Amino acid sequence: MTSSTKRTFDAFADDSAGESSLSIPAQKKTRSDADPAIWDMISALPSLTTSTILWQICLQDPKYAAMVKTAHDAHLAELRAKTPKNFDSYSKDCWHTLNMKYRRISSSKQYNMMGDIIGVLDRSRETIMKKAGPEMRWETRRNALETLRKICKSIMLCDEQLIKHELMKDGMVLQAFADSMLELASGMSEAERERYKDEGLYEKLVDLQNECDWETDMAGLGDIYEVFDGPDEEENDIGSEDDEPSGFNRTEVSTVSEAVDLTTPPPRKRVFSVVELS
Repeated sequence: MTSSTKRTFDAFADDSAGESSLSIPAQKKTRSDADPAIWDMISALPSLTTSTILWQICLQDPKYAAMVKTAHDAHLAELRAKTPKNFDSYSKDCWHTLNMKYRRISSSKQYNMMGDIIGVLDRSRETIMKKAGPEMRWETRRNALETLRKICKSIMLCDEQLIKHELMKDGMVLQAFADSMLELASGMSEAERERYKDEGLYEKLVDLQNECDWETDMAGLGDIYEVFDGPDEEENDIGSEDDEPSGFNRTEVSTVSEAVDLTTPPPRKRVFSVVELS
């Protein structure tokens, strides 16, 4: 007679009865999924609000601060690995606007179009600056500075005299370009500025002062040169009282000065020689 491997009902009942006194373990709780609407809420928040909340979270838990730093470093590495941006198209567009687009119309019509011309120049400058932020690789920031220089030179050498006159005497357009170039130059490290000089680009930047009365038309150039060369050493020709020789009578000097018509000589323009650039 073959033995059956099936359990009888009685045996099953006995086993079930023996287990009836055992406690049934509680079911493990699973983490509920986040509300999908939270992502939409986050996306709708102003960027400053989102940044503030994330900052507060990082302050409460260093683990999240480390995550943010890792993400930031990866973002910078990705940006710097990209091919340097070239801005020549903006320079060419500005040159065409200044010299070709309005050359066949009368001076009065050119004057009426100055708003459009300034708009092209400003939009080009702003777009370049947005694409050449401090996190971008040096070659991109170098190209941006060089392109802004080219646009400034196009303004200074514009063939259309009325357009050139209005832009040069505007007092705002060229100064805005100077401010942007100063921002780019200041954002470079000392080594990057030396590299800029080694490539011969700073010499071209200095040449801008020869294309205009830069102290009047584009005074901001002086600040840019100072970033690259350091501040000018001012000669102090006026000695202190301690340096005055014995027997010096200040009253007598004052009396003579009042009797003589002394005129102050005009300030000298700062001129850079090739030796300074080497």
